[in-house]
Amino acid sequence: MPAEPLAAAFVGFTELAPDGPIHIHADEQVKDVDEHVTYAGDRPVAWLLDNSDVDGRWCLVHATHLNAGEVSGLAQSGAVVGLCPTTEGNLGDGLFPFLEYLNAGGIWGVGSDSHVSVSPLEELRWLEYGQRLISRTRNIAAFDTGGSTGARLFADALAGGAEALGRPIGAIATGKRANLVVLDPEHPQLFGRSGDTLVDALIFTGNVNPVKHVLCGGRWVIRSGRHGAEDQIATANRTAMTRLIARPLKG
Repeated sequence: MPAEPLAAAFVGFTELAPDGPIHIHADEQVKDVDEHVTYAGDRPVAWLLDNSDVDGRWCLVHATHLNAGEVSGLAQSGAVVGLCPTTEGNLGDGLFPFLEYLNAGGIWGVGSDSHVSVSPLEELRWLEYGQRLISRTRNIAAFDTGGSTGARLFADALAGGAEALGRPIGAIATGKRANLVVLDPEHPQLFGRSGDTLVDALIFTGNVNPVKHVLCGGRWVIRSGRHGAEDQIATANRTAMTRLIARPLKG
């Protein structure tokens, strides 16, 4: 049976990092699901839940086409779903069953599976708006709790991202890594706002970057909107792009 060597491979894979984290792509496209059913006799996420010790160490990237049983099982496992809405939209993958997963108590975060976008705010906005379009309902992320949609999106994504990375991040608290983002209070999108209304504005008012300073691991890496090595990075990027553009295409 094809499923037997596949299961053996996963046992060896999880033993490589017994403390995690473990990231795996699953259920991104319908074709992925269909081919896995043909090969292993079951849907990808259902197979993982039955054949691996899926727990909080795991992050399943995409998981776009979960059925009801997989939604429930994955939420109960404590694993994180890593959603990439801009990539999934760019590739026409489909829309994750977000409201059902929230109602089941599922943990999630966002990321980018391509360079279509590298903005976490855009990922959160696309996630919410995509769900609104299919449900014709507003405030999906806060549907069961009320309050601020942006604040719920932001808080859940921070917590899920920290778990997926297996690092002490995502909050300002004792024992957490000193990672801070300082927003520009004078920015037109944010001026006069505070608390949840500021987070709502940050996510839903556009793509202009209102970040002023960034502290990473206790060290300032962005000051007044500029990275200390910004000029060198830009020069290296132009050099690499020039070389790639000049390379003849094969095929």
